Amino acid sequence: MMGLRILVSDAPPTRLGQLMLAGEVLDVEPPMPRSLRTLTGWVLSYVTAGTGSYRHADGRVDPIGPGSLTIVPPGLPHTYGTERGRSWTELFAVFSGPLFDGLETLGVLVGDGPRVLSTPPRAAALRTVLSAVPRSRALAEHQLMALADWLIDTTEPPAAGVDPAVTAACELLTADPAARVALPEVAAAVGLPYDTFRRRFTAEVGQSPLAYRNAHRLRSAATLLRMTGMTVREIAERLGYADEFHLSRRFRAHFGVPPRTYRQQR
Repeated sequence: MMGLRILVSDAPPTRLGQLMLAGEVLDVEPPMPRSLRTLTGWVLSYVTAGTGSYRHADGRVDPIGPGSLTIVPPGLPHTYGTERGRSWTELFAVFSGPLFDGLETLGVLVGDGPRVLSTPPRAAALRTVLSAVPRSRALAEHQLMALADWLIDTTEPPAAGVDPAVTAACELLTADPAARVALPEVAAAVGLPYDTFRRRFTAEVGQSPLAYRNAHRLRSAATLLRMTGMTVREIAERLGYADEFHLSRRFRAHFGVPPRTYRQQR
């Protein structure tokens, strides 16, 4: 199916759990059944574009829109999707295990159905986590812990007094690590003059917009080194660096060791 990309299928079972399925729907009608379905694992759906709805077992219907995060516990009848012939863009995953049962106990995974978060979660960060194809049980456990970290971040309340323009800029700066980003365009998108944007961002975040974006790209590289068997060249291509040598220089300046040493140490 055009527009449906499976990222992970049946990752290795581990002590922490298993990522049973992960993928991405890209501007197409999601391939969901019209009738209710029941799965044995937790379901995660994060919609970044388009609209649809979620149907509960009792017949209630909740709207889904851009920025909606839907979590469904194991064994709960449900379905969700767009109207027939309509499309959306979505990251999804099905996972299970004691790590996520613990998150339920702690109140991180609660209820079912969509919710729109006051601070939208990072779609790029979730895509990085779900795109890592684990080649060992240890790497699969790292992937599950990274997914748990992302889920925990979705329950973190926004810091008091944080400028919404700065929050929106952070999302724009990290949405696609490989894309070219023009800072004046980011400033315009959040409704600020460029000089005002740069001063306000630096004051609230503690880094300039460019430094913040560069640090995010390098953290993404570190995640891929820990969680996947991708080569440094493949990671450089994924994250938009000119070549593996450019990435290696930046990585060593940031982390103090070259990428291969970082991978060996972890």
